[in-house]
Amino acid sequence: AARTMPLPAAAPPHPAAAPPPPAAAPQAARSSALPAGAPRIVVSGGVYSQNAASRMVIINGQVFVEGAEPVAGVTVEQIQPNRAVLRYQGQRYTVTY
Repeated sequence: AARTMPLPAAAPPHPAAAPPPPAAAPQAARSSALPAGAPRIVVSGGVYSQNAASRMVIINGQVFVEGAEPVAGVTVEQIQPNRAVLRYQGQRYTVTY
């Protein structure tokens, strides 16, 4: 004869996980050392590669490479993982994305 085993009591349902916060809109460049008078820019992303020719950063909705001038007077000096080094009027500053 087959024996039946009682089923364990059902666990109470887990509360639904809170949905993730909505994606943040691109932020203006963030830097504690933003040079005085530097133009406001929006950095929305970038791609870092060990191959410098493949690096790019998105500034004000357009794609730029190292050495480019996305805004008058601002030069993309270097693209690093999650940040870009920019130069304005001879002063270097870093923005994160």
